[in-house]
Parts: sequence; C-alpha cells; structure tokens
Amino acid sequence: MYSWRMRPTKFKQDFLRRIGDFTPLQQLLDLLPDVAFFVKDRRSRFVMKNLRAVECCGAVSEEETIGKTDRDYFTAERAALYVEQDRRVMETGQPIINAVCPMPEKGSNGLIVFSKLPLRDRRGRIIGVAGIWRELRGLRAPPPTANRLSRAVDMIHSRYGEALTIRELAAVAGVSRSQFDRQFQRLFGASPRDYLLRVRINAACRLLAETDRKTSDIAQETGFFDQSHFSRTFRRATGLTPQEYRRRQLVGARAV
Repeated sequence: MYSWRMRPTKFKQDFLRRIGDFTPLQQLLDLLPDVAFFVKDRRSRFVMKNLRAVECCGAVSEEETIGKTDRDYFTAERAALYVEQDRRVMETGQPIINAVCPMPEKGSNGLIVFSKLPLRDRRGRIIGVAGIWRELRGLRAPPPTANRLSRAVDMIHSRYGEALTIRELAAVAGVSRSQFDRQFQRLFGASPRDYLLRVRINAACRLLAETDRKTSDIAQETGFFDQSHFSRTFRRATGLTPQEYRRRQLVGARAV
C-alpha cells in the first residue's frame, strides 16, 4: 500500500527509474484511438509515437517514422508550424497547453487541440518535447477563430491569479458569452469556470508543496476571494484542507 511517509514525487521517480521496458506503457497509448502521442528530440525528429500518431503520417509502423520529422509527412506550411511550436517550447521551457491548430493529416481541413511539454534530462537540460493531440470532430472553424479561443486558454494559464471573468475571456476569443461557454465545453471537456478553477487549484498545490508562504497569501496569489473561500474550494477539489495538504507534503519530505 502506498504510504504518505514518502514524498510523492520521489516515490514516482524511484519507481519509473526501475522500469526497463516502456513497451507496456506504449501499448496502452496505442489503445487510445482518438489521441495521438509523440516524443521528439531537440531537432524535432520523432523518437516515439503511438498508433494514432503513426497513422496520421500514413506510415505502416512506428519504426518507419523514428528519426524523421514533420517535413517528411506533412505539407511545408503545416510542418513549419509544428516545428515552430517545438522550438518555442524547447527554447522557453514553457509548455503549450490546449492550443488549437490545423490537423496534420493530408487532405484534412479539420482542427486539433494539442499540448506540448519540454522534456529534460537528469541534469535539467531540455532534450526534446512530448505532445498529444486529438481531432476536434464536428468543428470546422477557420484557424484564426480557433486561435482566438486558444488565446483565452493562454490568458487563463498566465493570469489565473487575477479576477478574471468569463465575459473577459469571451471577449479575448471574440465571441459572445454563450458561444464561448458552448465552444469551450466542446473543445476542452469542461466549462470555462471549471477549467479556470482547476488551473488555480493546481497552482495552489504547487505553492503549498514548494514554499512556506501563508495560505492567505497563496489564496490571494491564485485568484481566490479570501482564505475562507480558498479553503472551502480546495477541500472540495482535493478532499483536504490546504493545511492538511501541506502537512502531508512536509511529512513526506522529512521521510526521504
């Protein structure tokens, strides 16, 4: 049974280092019919792909794609877009979360929602990028419109500590409040309000675990009305009060 006496991140890292073959994990990724997964190196060469990502290249097997790039499979315009996204992630070290862009498959005028994160070696150096994407079925909006919606997501991730309103986010997306609610739910599987709350809770968890700041300061920094509102919302989302969450993290750190 898992024990909270061990720091969660240390527990996970120790276990993953023991894995000698990641094939079972990749087999699970292959079972996701509508989600493409990939890993690239610093030169945007493919290192790993699941079955959906292989299929969108028109390739027979993952082995056929390893060492190649988007330019080997997609139009020059779209390949340049994907490689530029990789460069941005690897140069800044900042992920791209739930953005929207044209679908890679040839002959498709659809859109995908994608996320890309930097990959680091044991010294903390960025050595590549990992990403996932899925098709936005039934949505055929022009890319500029979709990009405006993804800019609202960027706004959430960069300004979650502010008193953002759904009306402001809809204005950034260039649509009405009701249109924004419907399109956001369809794209991201959550309402704009729930998505913003999730981002705030995740940020609060990080601050509670990694800093000794007062919970009242964390509440203010992550966009909650006051400490009472923060505590109620945090407990509803995690099952723990902020103080209980922090104590568990501290106990785990001392046990390592």
